[in-house]
Amino acid sequence: VDPAEVEYHPVSGIPPEFCEYLTKAEFEKALPWLLQNKTQEWLQANCQNFKEFFQDEKSEAVEEKLKELALISPADEIVKKLPGGKVKKKDKQEVLIERSVRNKKKCITTVKGLETFSIKLADASKIFGKKFACGSSVVKGPSEKDQIDIQGDFQDELADLILEKYKEVTSKHIYFVEKEKKVPM
Repeated sequence: VDPAEVEYHPVSGIPPEFCEYLTKAEFEKALPWLLQNKTQEWLQANCQNFKEFFQDEKSEAVEEKLKELALISPADEIVKKLPGGKVKKKDKQEVLIERSVRNKKKCITTVKGLETFSIKLADASKIFGKKFACGSSVVKGPSEKDQIDIQGDFQDELADLILEKYKEVTSKHIYFVEKEKKVPM
């Protein structure tokens, strides 16, 4: 006897047969995939809690609801809703490299923005510390975002290393901060 192949919904991670147990918000996210992969009759039979979506064969309500949902996947979202209906824009994908001086001779190179490329800061910090044979750590910046502090002046070498190690970061994403102004690489 061969094992049964179970089809799972890509967003909710449950089999489509259990769609009636989803919350209304989750069901609305799952609806485009369900309409694409299941027949109207199947949806009417298996989604008992959401019959209002499937009144007739090709109901206009379903099509209007799909247009209303805007069918954008979470990865493609440009804005984020905050409490009170305010809209927060997605952070720009840019890497800022800044050099600051302490005690007249000692320098600290700071890297901000690597997390926007889905790079783990702890791993990147470890790579930078080994490559430049210096102390490197992840710290909270003044804007409450994590950044990497590297002991020493490694601005140019660091930019080259980032381009070499992380292919998703290109030279147009890297900026140097000099005298509080962003300068392209």
